[in-house]
Amino acid sequence: MKPEQKSTKNLTDRPKVNPNRNLLVYLFFLFISIILWYLNALSKEYTTVINIPVKYEQLPKGKVLVSDEPTTLQLNVKGFGFNILRYKLSSYLKPVSLPLSKFRLDILRSEKRYEYYLLTRYAKDIVAEQLGNEIQLNNISPDTLRFLFADVIEKKIPVKPSLNFQYAKQYIQRGKAIVSPDCVLVSGPQIYIDTLKFISTREIKETNVKDSILREVDLIPINRLNFSKSRVWVLVPVEKYTELTLNIPVETINAPEGLNVKTFPATITLSCWVGLADYDKMTPSMFRAIIDYNSLISNTSGKIRVTLTKKPSNAKNIRFYPRNVECLIEK
Repeated sequence: MKPEQKSTKNLTDRPKVNPNRNLLVYLFFLFISIILWYLNALSKEYTTVINIPVKYEQLPKGKVLVSDEPTTLQLNVKGFGFNILRYKLSSYLKPVSLPLSKFRLDILRSEKRYEYYLLTRYAKDIVAEQLGNEIQLNNISPDTLRFLFADVIEKKIPVKPSLNFQYAKQYIQRGKAIVSPDCVLVSGPQIYIDTLKFISTREIKETNVKDSILREVDLIPINRLNFSKSRVWVLVPVEKYTELTLNIPVETINAPEGLNVKTFPATITLSCWVGLADYDKMTPSMFRAIIDYNSLISNTSGKIRVTLTKKPSNAKNIRFYPRNVECLIEK
């Protein structure tokens, strides 16, 4: 064998180096280096600012907060990195508590109402106690907290159901939905309760409804108000309907004494949906169709619009014709 050939064979027989393996080894030692650096950094002492949620407790008796007080406080703290990191992670779950009854709140007259304020430096000891001994509290921001209190009152407020129903063909709601209880006792600031007309339920949504619906449903909460009940029962009566047709006489209102107003035609034809149980009970006297003489004076077209001013609650999808009638005035 020639020397050149032997040399070539030795070169090709050497094991190949896997580049992927080298990369994995490099990343492993890099990861270890980062961990060691991070642990070293956390073992040092730092001064930093952390944001912490706050809740206000032990309000004056019979009072409620109506001001937009801060929901978080900025704490300037000093401690080892491990302790600060651990507290930052845990503070999202456990807010700091400020029991207002433990402080002397100073009064501030503003815009014809009394506001109270608290200098947060007076709350430093209570906040520091909740932080624990591993973190030193330097100061709190904002430096002043303002509170506006209102008297707590109670009032019964009606409950209004929120319904989103699609009824099956030839089915309708029979009467009003029944809510039990129909009112709840609401307590809170008078300025909010005085403007509250009703409390809404969560939406009840149903499709292809053929039978009466009974549901227990949540009330929609309102900020700063407390309800005596959080859930109510709602009954929606449902029945099959049929079409009813009646002839309703047209009446004239506001006509001067001594004048006789005749309409052509003298009646309107009214159609509506009614439940089968009410079909035989419906009479023309349950409806009232009118024209207004005052509108007739300024009308030059010779026709006046008919208005339906009375109708029973169990009549649905009401239609009538003609919508306009001609009038003749006789003295």
